[in-house]
Amino acid sequence: MALLAASLSCGFQGTLPLPPDEALGTFQIAPGFRVELFASEPHVVDPVEMAFDEFGGVYVAELLDNPEDPPEGNAPLSRIKYLEDTDGDGVIDRHTVFADGILAVEGIAPWKGGLVATAAPDILYLKDIDGDHRADVREVLYTGFALAHVEGRLSNPRLGLDNWFYVVNHSYPGEVTSPSRPDVAPVNVRNREFRFHPLRGIAEASTGDAQFGHAYNERGHWFVSQNTVHLRHTVIPPGYLHRNPLHSVEAAEQDVSDHGRPAAPVFPISQPQQWRIDRTTVRQARYAETQPDRIERLEGFFTASSGATVYLGDAFPAGFAGRVFVGEGAGNLVHCDVLEPEGPTYSASRWPAEADFLASTDSWFRPVNFSNAPDGNLYVLDYYRQYLEHPMFIPDAVKQRLRMDFRAGDTLGRIYRIVASGSDSGRSLRVSLGTLGGPELVALLEHPNGWHRRTAHRLLVERQDRSVAGQLRAVALGSARPNARLHALWVLEGLGALEADLIATALADSHPSVRENALRLAEAHLPELAPAVLAATNDGDARVAFQAALTVGNLPMSGRATAALAAVLARNPDDPWFRVAVLSAPPGFAGPVLEKLIRRDPPVFARVSRGKRAFLRALASVISARHDAPEAGELLRWLAPEGPLDQPEWKIAALQGMEEGLSLRKGRRLSSPGIAASLERLLGDDSEHVRAAAAEVAPYVDIGARVRQAIAAAMDERLPIARRVLSVRVLQGGAFRAVAPALEAMIRGDGSSGLKTAAAESLASFDHPSVAKALIGAWDGYPSSTRDAVAEMLIRRRDRALAFAEAIVAGSIDPMQIPAITRIRLANHPDEAVRARLDGLLGLGAGDRDRAIEEHLRVLDLVADAARGRAAFDRECANCHLRRSERGRIGPDLSGVNNRSTETLLTSILDPSHSIEDRYRNHLLETTDGRFYDGILVAETEASVTLRGESEDVTVLKEDIADLRASAVSLMPDGLEDALTDQEIADVIAYLRAGL
Repeated sequence: MALLAASLSCGFQGTLPLPPDEALGTFQIAPGFRVELFASEPHVVDPVEMAFDEFGGVYVAELLDNPEDPPEGNAPLSRIKYLEDTDGDGVIDRHTVFADGILAVEGIAPWKGGLVATAAPDILYLKDIDGDHRADVREVLYTGFALAHVEGRLSNPRLGLDNWFYVVNHSYPGEVTSPSRPDVAPVNVRNREFRFHPLRGIAEASTGDAQFGHAYNERGHWFVSQNTVHLRHTVIPPGYLHRNPLHSVEAAEQDVSDHGRPAAPVFPISQPQQWRIDRTTVRQARYAETQPDRIERLEGFFTASSGATVYLGDAFPAGFAGRVFVGEGAGNLVHCDVLEPEGPTYSASRWPAEADFLASTDSWFRPVNFSNAPDGNLYVLDYYRQYLEHPMFIPDAVKQRLRMDFRAGDTLGRIYRIVASGSDSGRSLRVSLGTLGGPELVALLEHPNGWHRRTAHRLLVERQDRSVAGQLRAVALGSARPNARLHALWVLEGLGALEADLIATALADSHPSVRENALRLAEAHLPELAPAVLAATNDGDARVAFQAALTVGNLPMSGRATAALAAVLARNPDDPWFRVAVLSAPPGFAGPVLEKLIRRDPPVFARVSRGKRAFLRALASVISARHDAPEAGELLRWLAPEGPLDQPEWKIAALQGMEEGLSLRKGRRLSSPGIAASLERLLGDDSEHVRAAAAEVAPYVDIGARVRQAIAAAMDERLPIARRVLSVRVLQGGAFRAVAPALEAMIRGDGSSGLKTAAAESLASFDHPSVAKALIGAWDGYPSSTRDAVAEMLIRRRDRALAFAEAIVAGSIDPMQIPAITRIRLANHPDEAVRARLDGLLGLGAGDRDRAIEEHLRVLDLVADAARGRAAFDRECANCHLRRSERGRIGPDLSGVNNRSTETLLTSILDPSHSIEDRYRNHLLETTDGRFYDGILVAETEASVTLRGESEDVTVLKEDIADLRASAVSLMPDGLEDALTDQEIADVIAYLRAGL
């Protein structure tokens, strides 16, 4: 009652928080289960992570630095507590602050008598030395992580089955270092997660893309949750995607929900908060005018999923171990998924079928994370705040009207215990694993409760006591429990005591999880175990065969290895993950694998399928990127008449792959009479699409005698423009002296815009000092579209950009004839000389942005029309910001901006660099030969990065990168008021607020 009175006096808006005993009465849970209170305020406040040490000691991370970090100069509020149940009634009644003043601590995990804690920019190690449950040691293990949005910040350290710690980084950029190892190069975690080995002192970027919550099941497979996508499987383990720098993979995860993608439906029983009702009412009113058939649903889908946790206990009914629990904090519920293998990944089905596992009528209930426990039950961490959403996602007008306090509830917090009906909820959390000797811990690897197995595993690895190796070997060979055999193998690996003969036995184990993990363990004993690894590619379990395909890529290349990988593709022609596994092998495998596929009986390419086209294209890309003329020549001969790939579909796929691969080696051409002859045949193919694909390859091939024919065709005004443009593209494969006169004549002539642009592009492909002068000299005769394209060509080379700048300074080129985005690129060019020459000449920003916004507040009073706004949006904005139903390339998703006030949208339009979302930050890349690219960074491997521009993706090998940095300036230009009238600005705002 005192709590309730205090709540009323604090002026909470909307529903009031409930005392813990009343909150218990708000739950509906699946049949066969009940909810019990384990802890509440003041013992827990804002809990986000809970961990049990080897004695059953309870630690909780409390995230009080939310929604914003404390002001500069103020101490962080977040902390870690040690909780105690002193009277044994199963409810916490005492707490001790283990460590405080920790900035946004979002994850903890036991290690060596202390805790690993994530608190960006650091990963900390904290330990109590004197037994008072207060940390005496505070050591920075790693630092350099991004101080990103609190909802996606560094979190959830988990010690994996393989003895590495895995940490959620949500792909934010960072150069991570270890203060104890200053001699070790930083780890770049941009677009990747992070892992470190706590005993070997090594760290690296990892695969996966969680936001908050990740966990692994008994096979060692990781699952993550991310906001609207509640469950993904990380299909590709770490360590494989870096082997082939010539093949880029954009994602290593698979959405596994069978009940809705990308967002699955949920079934909340709470009443929506008033701000949600107001926001929906506002949206629906707009739709009534602009999209009358559109209905805005108030509730019903994942919007704040977090805390993906695999249940490991033994207190639930049979069959529950292995199910995944995910919190949906915005919907005040907990979701449960049953996993079933599906090829190399999984399919997740909801349980119960037409409801959620746990739901509350209390809109303050915020389940954000879960914990397995020594007693075999599942614990739910309830953040218990009035608002879980970040203020930026709620309309300003709604925030002001409701006087929303986003710290409301920051003195509250709950932890609940989920118990199976009829089971003994009094099972003790207190255990004594920390006092056990090695033999007793080995015996616990057979415990039915996964918490005990994993804790015993951790302690054995921590202690590094190799005297138990014999007992571990006996468990690995003789235990009736596959889980125990699996743990014993990995503990032996962690002790450095795993021998090849034991792995060989495990490769023939009766259980697929043991065979799969044995393949990963076998990689330290290759090629000794190569025969068994190769045989495993035929395993009847898809995931074992998949892991075998990954492991074969670590073998020396041989006929047997390439035959095994070819057989994997032949058996799984339409599975994209098997394709990734094969293509992750070093680049030298690609050619022999394709040859094996071609020579297989029955022929793999006898029948066309989408999957076969995809892997042919990918193999051709890797083969061509190797820039080996004999190999590329053989590929082209397979496309010849009567060849094994003599069908239009195969030719197009292979040629498209060749262009992708050859483009990685810009400035280098394949020179071989045989290649030129093969390409010439393809340029004259009966299929228009084959000819077009061949023309894209021609620029990377020395076409020799074909030059004269291509020039004649390009200049022949009787031919269709499309045919002439193809011929112009082919000229990129000629010698500069031979083709330059014709190309210069075409850019100066009276040809069509398409022909002029193609001629300029072909001329720009040559590395010759006269190119810039020729392109700039014809500037006045270009159509506007050609002028835009030429401007882009000129800024892509350091020397040409400087010549371009000089022409602008001299007045021969009006900067207003240059697209605004190109002017932004010039203003941020990596060459200081270019920037200096153009300082103040590009007309960017139209002066002070604050003043521009103030002067345009008048547009908010205009009567706006969303239909007109769509036309203006399509003209000025849609090239980067496509609508929700389409694929946006380089601009952020605008489908949610109808939450924003008109004032906020006006600010975003007129001052786009005011706030740039990290995932859409422009990156500037310069190559070692002076080429310049920019775009959104969408993929990165150990050896390459991929940037996404307005019209195409560009992949660059890291060995060819001189500089790569994120820009502080948005690619969306300042001064958009010069391109839009006041009325159009008002109309665009109306269109955005109507909902894309």
